[in-house]
Amino acid sequence: MDTLHRVLRSFGTETKSSRDHLTVFREFLAHLDRAQRNPPAARAPRAKSQTRRKPVKRGRKG
Repeated sequence: MDTLHRVLRSFGTETKSSRDHLTVFREFLAHLDRAQRNPPAARAPRAKSQTRRKPVKRGRKG
């Protein structure tokens, strides 16, 4: 996401007359394509906490 923001900020510095908007859009898509090819580092699966059950109350029969 940081890369996306960096790319968007770099587009903001250019003037509209300097580059064709389709060229900028294609460049943006190329950046997204590169970002998808490098997936984020895999995180370790989160350990599930054990749920505590209330003790069953057993009455006397009799």
